[in-house]
Amino acid sequence: MNRIITIFLIYFLFSTITNAQNIVIEGVIKDSEQKEALPYANIFLQENYFGTISNQNGQFKIVIPQEKRNDSLVVSYIGFKTQTFSISNIKNPLEVFLKEDETTLKEVVITGYTAESIIKKAIEKIPSNYFSKPYKSKGFYRVTSQKDNSYIHLSEAVFGVYQSKIDNPKQQFKLEKMRAIKDEKASQGIDLGLKPNGIYDFDIMNNLDEIELLNKKGLKRHTFKIEGSELINGKEAYKITFDQKDIKKSGYKGYMLIDKESFAFVYFNFGLSPKGISYYKYGDASTRALMKIVGVNIDMSRSNYQISYKKFKNKYYLNNVGNDATLTFQSEREHYNFTTDTRVDYLVTEIKTDSISPFSNDEILGKGKLIEEQNSIYDAKFWEDYTIILPTNDFNEIAKKLEANNKANNFKVEIEDKLYKLPKDKKVRIDSILTFYNQKDLFNGNALISFEGKTIFQKSYNNDFTSNKANSQFRIGSLSKTFTSMIIAQLENEGKLNYNDEIKKYLPNYPNGNVTISQLLSHQSGIPNFLSNKAYLPQILSNKYSIEEVVTLFCSDTLEFESGSKFEYSNSNFVILSLIAEKIVGKNFKEILNQNIFKPLNMSDTYFGESTDKKALVTSFMYGNSEIKYNSQNVGGAGGITSTTSDLLKWSNALNNVQLLPQSKLDNLFKPQAEYNDWDAYYGYGWMIDRYMFSSSKKHKINYHPGTDFGFYSMFVKQPDSGITIILLNNTGEFPRFEITELILNESNK
Repeated sequence: MNRIITIFLIYFLFSTITNAQNIVIEGVIKDSEQKEALPYANIFLQENYFGTISNQNGQFKIVIPQEKRNDSLVVSYIGFKTQTFSISNIKNPLEVFLKEDETTLKEVVITGYTAESIIKKAIEKIPSNYFSKPYKSKGFYRVTSQKDNSYIHLSEAVFGVYQSKIDNPKQQFKLEKMRAIKDEKASQGIDLGLKPNGIYDFDIMNNLDEIELLNKKGLKRHTFKIEGSELINGKEAYKITFDQKDIKKSGYKGYMLIDKESFAFVYFNFGLSPKGISYYKYGDASTRALMKIVGVNIDMSRSNYQISYKKFKNKYYLNNVGNDATLTFQSEREHYNFTTDTRVDYLVTEIKTDSISPFSNDEILGKGKLIEEQNSIYDAKFWEDYTIILPTNDFNEIAKKLEANNKANNFKVEIEDKLYKLPKDKKVRIDSILTFYNQKDLFNGNALISFEGKTIFQKSYNNDFTSNKANSQFRIGSLSKTFTSMIIAQLENEGKLNYNDEIKKYLPNYPNGNVTISQLLSHQSGIPNFLSNKAYLPQILSNKYSIEEVVTLFCSDTLEFESGSKFEYSNSNFVILSLIAEKIVGKNFKEILNQNIFKPLNMSDTYFGESTDKKALVTSFMYGNSEIKYNSQNVGGAGGITSTTSDLLKWSNALNNVQLLPQSKLDNLFKPQAEYNDWDAYYGYGWMIDRYMFSSSKKHKINYHPGTDFGFYSMFVKQPDSGITIILLNNTGEFPRFEITELILNESNK
């Protein structure tokens, strides 16, 4: 079944070393007025079908063969005036500022054309506008897939495609290079990849009947409207918007650009229409039937395409495709329910039309075989000399993390085999687990485990560049949310707020004032996660802000969904909660935490934000390099606390002994409020309640919260019925938190 479920996903990084045989041009494309990056701008040679596109940050790199040195480089973007540069005069880095075209024309009314008549004429001219003779193209694709903002699959490939409208076969696929990696556990064993026919399907002009937009059914089911015209590659094109009619079918919404001179379709930007998305069914009938048999369901809640065509020797060819999609995978049998956000980029870099012949049979890859099933080929020189789309993120680091995750899964089986031979002493067995992972360089930090209210294990683990001690302080990241939820619960207990109160009661000028306290605590607000905004991060990391400034500047964006309608983890929620606490109490959040929690519990080594005494604060590392330092107050109640294992045990004991809140009020924090499907958990008020991640959850209630703050990673787990507390603080980046916790829980429950 897993090999039948195919989705687009991919990866890779390359070096920017200049090969003496080629000309390497690097730069960035920006809007001349706002100075903002222009993503997916076209960069190509004027006399040859050769080029690339900019990435999401407007950056690009193109490797040009020496024989094309006398050509010119063209930079274009929809709605902007095209610029041309002589290759011989370009100096790196090339910073291009494109001017927006302000002449959005409306003279289409004068021509007498309607949207339908323009589309009809464009369809009639498809045979004359698009390729008729066989041709070969060279292409590149990259797909990334994220689960809860963490990458779970990356792959990348370079391939040749032979296409013909007269020969048999009509399409052939030759794979040149491929490299891929996925998180085996996070992907639940589902094969993530792309078949060659997936690439062919991108070409709308050669799949007109299969895509129900421009075929007879599609034309009847959609309404079309002329919106004027746009510039694309320096030429004017009709802009026609469309949306599906009010019918009980799944359709599309978006716009297309049709060249005014040739009546060629040159660009599409569309996705599933909100009017019919509830009727959308993933896959064909046979795939859905098979998924039903094996108990797997896949839903697509979002899919948006950007597809462009470019002219070469008087014919138009597919140029590039971008696709963003959100897929949810569910299986009651295997107990998983998770959502992935994917991005696919497919770029045609070269086209050859002269002296073309099909690939030989031993060169081609069958249409039904996943590209990712081939052997990964790590040929660094090949990738550095090939023009691809620059990666937006450091994929090399992501690949290392995924590889470490996969090793951790294998190591879990290995250590389980070793545990059979050890004595039954819990302390010895727990130390063996942590020592095993430490020796694999997968855990370097402090651990504390208590059982039936007594500390049974406490130890520090190090590698060559760490020096952790029993009293070492670690930033605990999102584990801070459990403290923030306690502060809010205390204020509710004192009658100073109600969980159903709206934000505007305490922050009257806040733009999303109708969101409730309960929705903030349970991540159902719809307020975007400010730490996922790449434009905000440089400011957060380089400046010092008050919590109120953070809320005003970074946590006030438009809602991503209707409040209360779904769960979406967002750090912004808990920054806002900490500001609400400040407004009610009349003190800053640091003082509130000290007064209400830290001092009453004698947590003398715990603090919020920055401290004047940092002697015990350890340095965090990621892949051996010390991590960035910033003012942790900037993340407010979402992640601004620093602590030790001993102090966190005091926090755990206080939850057991009802020191800070009456039991009935305390219980509210651990009541499921929403499903956190990416982690197979429920989310309460600042706490996660496990469902399927830990096998112990079959018999016991497990409350927990992980935390991340650059190289600092933490895990805090409570099994109340047996008095079990597991505290793991690591300062060398990601570690197999769930695998180690599972092993320790199993030992503790024996």
